[in-house]
Amino acid sequence: MTDFGIYYFSGTGNTKKCAEAFGLALKNKGETELFAIENGQEKFMPAKTILIGYPVHGFGAPQVVLDFAKTLPAGENLFFIFKTSGEPLRLNDDSSHSLRNILTKKGYRFGGEYHYVMPYNMIFRHTDEMASKMFLTAKERIQKDAEDIAEGKERKKKILLRAKMAYFINRIERPGVRFNGKLFRVKKKLCIHCDRCIKNCPVNNISYADGKFHFGSKCLLCARCSFLCPKDAIRIGLMDFLRVNGKYNFNADPQNAKIGKYCRRAYKRYFSE
Repeated sequence: MTDFGIYYFSGTGNTKKCAEAFGLALKNKGETELFAIENGQEKFMPAKTILIGYPVHGFGAPQVVLDFAKTLPAGENLFFIFKTSGEPLRLNDDSSHSLRNILTKKGYRFGGEYHYVMPYNMIFRHTDEMASKMFLTAKERIQKDAEDIAEGKERKKKILLRAKMAYFINRIERPGVRFNGKLFRVKKKLCIHCDRCIKNCPVNNISYADGKFHFGSKCLLCARCSFLCPKDAIRIGLMDFLRVNGKYNFNADPQNAKIGKYCRRAYKRYFSE
């Protein structure tokens, strides 16, 4: 049995970066293994301490993460949750509600959760400098948080009523994104048929047949297909006005990052803590 098993789902790479940072921070504390949750290929390897990571989707955990949790055998292992989002708002505090319930009912012991701010892949595009600052801050926090996890320290906090309300109200997001996923389209004039969208879809929701792209009903709205499309050829249905395209340069100078008006106080508090 390994000491630390890190399971994560990552739409466009932010949560993967944090999972890898945890892997590096914990490797000196014991045997550590990382597993990506997607396409139903992940395997559960017993670990003394389990970490599960995900990007916040509509104030909740992506359905693929919940489905994975349901497949786990009963156990008494200690588990921690880490999550990423584009803003440091406490409205995200109850996003792991369903995930916690699934695992605790199986006997697992909840140790706490950690929240890291990473650049948006929808809504609007952060500057590369801000993206670099976010990841640098996340790595610094993860280094410290890994120490607590290795020692089995609990990190639980009181969940505000507004966070609970945000979670329950936005549960409609799950069937909503599956419906919206069927509305995805590809701009033929822009598409170069690299097939990255098909190969990279974490739930095998995209196919190509009879000269057309087909989008099924399993979409998570993780935005991987549209965000990583080299020609920005994918339109994401009713949510297209929030589309962001293209990788961030995490090597940009974080010293040049500027906090705008959007959630200004929350960002300043997060970076100063």
